[in-house]
Amino acid sequence: MNVNRRLPDGSRHEEELVNKSQIFVTTAGWKSTFAYEKLIQTLIQQIIEPEEAIVLGGTWRVPVMEKLLQRSFIEELKLDGTYNDASFAREYESEWSGDAENAFFDSEKFDKYRVLLQAEHEYSGRTSKNGYYVIGVDVGRFKCTTEACVIKVTPQPQGASIKSLVNLYTYEAEDFEMQAINIKKLYYKYKARICAIDANGLGAGLIDFMIKAQVDPETGDELPPFGVEGGTSEDVTEPYKKIKGIGVEENAMYLIKANAPINTEAHTYIQTQLSSGKIKFLIDETTAKGKLLSTKMGQTMDPEKRAEYLKPYTLTTILREQMLNLVEENEGVNIILKQSSKGIKKDKFSAFEYGLYYVKKDEDLKNKRKKRDIKDFMFFGHG
Repeated sequence: MNVNRRLPDGSRHEEELVNKSQIFVTTAGWKSTFAYEKLIQTLIQQIIEPEEAIVLGGTWRVPVMEKLLQRSFIEELKLDGTYNDASFAREYESEWSGDAENAFFDSEKFDKYRVLLQAEHEYSGRTSKNGYYVIGVDVGRFKCTTEACVIKVTPQPQGASIKSLVNLYTYEAEDFEMQAINIKKLYYKYKARICAIDANGLGAGLIDFMIKAQVDPETGDELPPFGVEGGTSEDVTEPYKKIKGIGVEENAMYLIKANAPINTEAHTYIQTQLSSGKIKFLIDETTAKGKLLSTKMGQTMDPEKRAEYLKPYTLTTILREQMLNLVEENEGVNIILKQSSKGIKKDKFSAFEYGLYYVKKDEDLKNKRKKRDIKDFMFFGHG
């Protein structure tokens, strides 16, 4: 490609169109790559030298218009449980992904701590003596899914605990009673310490069913009413203090009614914990798939089971996209996180943040107790 084409008489014609021409073909990928840099370089050249370079792009709409692709295929993709806005934008809209300008979270930090090789689908006996699970829940309804993040907390001898995001669950926009059944089953599956639930708006509707008993339609088992351990304020927890006694799963919920100061506290906590390596995530789905296919079990799995196995890894990548899409704005001392692209949701991030906010409050309480205990052992003498 870098040698001028010879003419029949052996000479070369400098104006020959195919001389040193180069064609780059790619789907959109990540901004921090050679392909993106080459795209920008060629785009600039097209502006400066329109006779020398051209950039062409396209979306799914062209093949649909030309009857090469069915619109129903696109609709099915969007309804899939592992649908990823950013991934769809790359593959079908020619939109490149990467940290939004002024992104609050760092992609390199997130990727550095994608070290968990195995998702956990139930309580693991491998937790430390004082380890526990927290389930963060962001409530959805009417075309919005309900998201649940399962965080395994491992206290450390010194400093903050290790928080491992071991699984994520997406529940379709079902009625609140069915959502309550799903969350309660998840609570027992992981022997969780707490469900940290958004108590604003739709969350209040879910909590109204969480405090009542239900029957699991699959097994016929009765799921008891859930009591409230605490929350972000007395106003939030006061209506639920009477949910106690025999037959109640006491102290099973922590209610979060967020406001600007609480959000600021939660955002800052996640950022500092992520930067210090205290938060761990599952490896990406491509690596997980490679590891799975290297085993006999993986090789004999049918496509549906394989997709189900890889789902937690894929959902972690969607969480990553949501976090990298959040940009910081300030209102006085408060940090407001807004979506750079409105097409990318932040529901998984919200569920993750609710779970981590409970962990922060638990750590703060333990630190206060330690300081109080130290004071009890201090003696002052008079010289």
